[in-house]
Amino acid sequence: MRNGAISGKVFDRTLVLRMLRFAKPHASGFVLSSLLLLLLMALNLSMPLVLGKSVDTWLKPTASDAESNGFETVLLPAMLLCALGIAAFGARYVQTRITNRTGQRVVHDLRCRLFEHLSSRDLRFFDRHNSGLLVTRVTQDIDTINEFFVSGVDVLLADLLRIAGISVVLLVLDWRLALATLCVVPLILMWAFWFQRRGRVFFREVRERSGEANGFATEAIAGITTIRAYAREDWAHAGYSVRNDALRDAHLRTVRNFSWFFPGTEFLPALGTALLLLVGYQRVTNADLPVGTLLSFWFYLAMFIEPLRQVADRVNILQSAIAAGDRVFHLLDTGSELSQAKVQAAPASVAGEVRFDNVEFAYGETPVLRGLSFTLAARERVALVGSTGAGKSTVMALMARLYDPDKGRVLLDGRSLDTLPPEFLRRQVGVVLQDVFLFAGTLRENLLLGSTNCSDDMLRNCIVTAQAEGIATRLGGLDGLIHERGEGLSSGEKQLLAFARTLAQDPAILILDEATASIDTETEARLSRALRSVLAGRTALVIAHRLSTVEHCDRALVLHHGSLAEVGPHRQLLHAGGLYSRLYRLQFRSDSAASAAAPEPPLSA
Repeated sequence: MRNGAISGKVFDRTLVLRMLRFAKPHASGFVLSSLLLLLLMALNLSMPLVLGKSVDTWLKPTASDAESNGFETVLLPAMLLCALGIAAFGARYVQTRITNRTGQRVVHDLRCRLFEHLSSRDLRFFDRHNSGLLVTRVTQDIDTINEFFVSGVDVLLADLLRIAGISVVLLVLDWRLALATLCVVPLILMWAFWFQRRGRVFFREVRERSGEANGFATEAIAGITTIRAYAREDWAHAGYSVRNDALRDAHLRTVRNFSWFFPGTEFLPALGTALLLLVGYQRVTNADLPVGTLLSFWFYLAMFIEPLRQVADRVNILQSAIAAGDRVFHLLDTGSELSQAKVQAAPASVAGEVRFDNVEFAYGETPVLRGLSFTLAARERVALVGSTGAGKSTVMALMARLYDPDKGRVLLDGRSLDTLPPEFLRRQVGVVLQDVFLFAGTLRENLLLGSTNCSDDMLRNCIVTAQAEGIATRLGGLDGLIHERGEGLSSGEKQLLAFARTLAQDPAILILDEATASIDTETEARLSRALRSVLAGRTALVIAHRLSTVEHCDRALVLHHGSLAEVGPHRQLLHAGGLYSRLYRLQFRSDSAASAAAPEPPLSA
């Protein structure tokens, strides 16, 4: 199964076994539920026998029955039926509680496993998968698998055992009447499975259309700012309407199919009851069949039809769960392209030297980096310069090991990044992105992101260093709430909080993706002064879109179409008359004199 398609298999043994493996730690709950279902079946099967026997006793009372004043013939069976009903009530209550509780535990484990798996994938995975479809897998598909555990496999087995048990009881009571009345069973099964087969086709379409609608809605909501900025609400409404109309039509086809199915499941059992009355009447009038036995047959036939009709529904649940499991396990089987095979123990300390050794990388077919080699010395500040598409952000992503290079190596203190534990590497490499994402939660939660290595006092110092104390005060301190995506905060304020977030992990290497691009001039000047202490003792890579940033770095690396075109300090590159000089003149021709007259404070002490 690929790209959200749904398997058409009615039963896939491999997938069912994989789903059952998640139930193995909770097997005791399912075993107890199955035993209770067997008990419930026995209690239900005994009720028509008691009723039939009582009716025959009433119609042909013996002398002892007459002397008992009806107690044994009426009250005793009634009390027995009440006792059976109470026992059935208790068994059903306990069985339902156990089944649902156990099923929810299994699905909880599966949902956590899937989310953990998705959150640990490399970025190539998310480049290739629609986020809306991934959300559908974690929510709707897991809920479908939940039905398999709660009202699927064990209930299906119980229904089959119930059908078999009733059939045996009917044959024991009167095999000729049983054969006459059960002749409608093949018709009911043929009717049910014919419509369920049609229903599977419609169900697959519903799931596909649902995934498309959810995917579009997720992307539209995530990009609502862009949609509103370009006044494209009508386009978004039309796009969702088309997908929603397709989903509605798919549901209606399913409804039309079952609107025929359910009347048939009412007519065929009625036909069986009619045959029971016709044949039973002849047998009773010929004194060949007790009335109580005929009444028991009537009740048993009603009890027989109910699970028979439900079998098709249980099979549908099973098939739906197989389809959902196919999609979920396809994601679980998708390994990360970040290899863990070479991971070794983390070093005791990090000096901060970074080296790119003949690195090549491509997101698709077109190479982004072509044999790139350079070295950042420990505690050196280096600017990365180049036009759009030169590969600057890719270098940043490879340094943080968000991707692995296709060829070559990226090394930290002489060790390839793929030999370092990912958690250790993430603590050593801090990234301040230009596009900052903030989660719905408190300021503390957004800055720590679950880390326990930074106390509140240390976190407040990070906020002060990042010049974000005014923002923290306005929010109400560390416990102040931030809305989803940082709603209500400016781009500059988000970047200041991103600085504080990165400082909280105290990284040995700091990557700045033009982190001051959205900050006003006054704040940028304050932040530049603060960064002197932030960058002290750290290796820094500054991705510079504004070339004035390069003036305060030790040297610059100039990328051109994924290759290293020039290397050197700012003034040396400026006077060399090469690519860097041309980029600088194009960007700062109008204000180079002002920049020379009032230079920004240097980052170094």
